[in-house]
Amino acid sequence: MTDDATTDPTPEAPDAPGSSGGEDTAGADPTTSGEAALGAETAPEHHPEGLHDVSEATLDSDAADVDAPPELTPEEIAQVVTERDELTDQMLRARADFDNLNKRRQREVAEARDRGAAALAERLLDVLDNFGFALQAAAVSEDTQLAKGVELVHGQLVQALSEAGLEEVPGVGAEFDPAHHEALMHEEDGEERDHPEVVEVLRTGYRFKNQLLRAASVKVVG
Repeated sequence: MTDDATTDPTPEAPDAPGSSGGEDTAGADPTTSGEAALGAETAPEHHPEGLHDVSEATLDSDAADVDAPPELTPEEIAQVVTERDELTDQMLRARADFDNLNKRRQREVAEARDRGAAALAERLLDVLDNFGFALQAAAVSEDTQLAKGVELVHGQLVQALSEAGLEEVPGVGAEFDPAHHEALMHEEDGEERDHPEVVEVLRTGYRFKNQLLRAASVKVVG
């Protein structure tokens, strides 16, 4: 007699996870577990409040020790004021010495420049004399163009030297001055004069910025 019941060859499946027995660890969500582990690693370190208060109190104490000004006696204050006044006086004296030195240097440079210009002008006095002779010759020449050319060049030279500081010693009609005039001729005209007077200039004298380069050779009366 054949048995109607069919034997299932497939073995019975194990119990579903968490259905029975032991702790249910396999059913936990892996995403949730990873986030919890990451949060545990990155959580900020906890410091006790008491330690934070002690650090601030220490810093405040150090700052108070640094910022607190020293207490000076009246004698020490007077000494500090005296030293300050001495240093201020030294600074003002040094500044005054520097200003005086700078002014002296500028004056020496200007004087050296004037001496060089005066030496050049003195060497050109003979050129001016020769131009004077050329003017006299051109005045009686029939060549009027030559006379005008000589006069023009002479005028340009005189103007350039005048702008540089050259000037003529006063001539005819001026009071005779031994410091600026050399009397080569002297005569009496019968008139009463307090001082001799220049009546003719034989050679023009020149000064450069109040410095005599050459005395004027003159004829005087009186």
